[in-house]
Amino acid sequence: MHVLESDYLGSGQDLQNTAPAQTVVDLDRVTRWNVYRRLQELNLVCACGSDRPLTVAIDTPADALLVWSVVQAAIQPKLCLADHLKRCWQQRSLT
Repeated sequence: MHVLESDYLGSGQDLQNTAPAQTVVDLDRVTRWNVYRRLQELNLVCACGSDRPLTVAIDTPADALLVWSVVQAAIQPKLCLADHLKRCWQQRSLT
């Protein structure tokens, strides 16, 4: 995932009242629309017009993780994703 910009709309040091980050995600056209649809299914606020980048509002760390996961699922080879999942299961069984 190549993030072009993240724009916090708040000002000053008051982080409690900071507006959500509007993050621009740079993806190819087909992947962008697939990611956009999946993020909508997950009820994340996002926008994607034709020939425009995908923008996503990230309110929480969980939102950031969801965006990262959806993008990784769309751009990584399936074998890489399967290997990652296998490593996670192995680590879990060690604890």
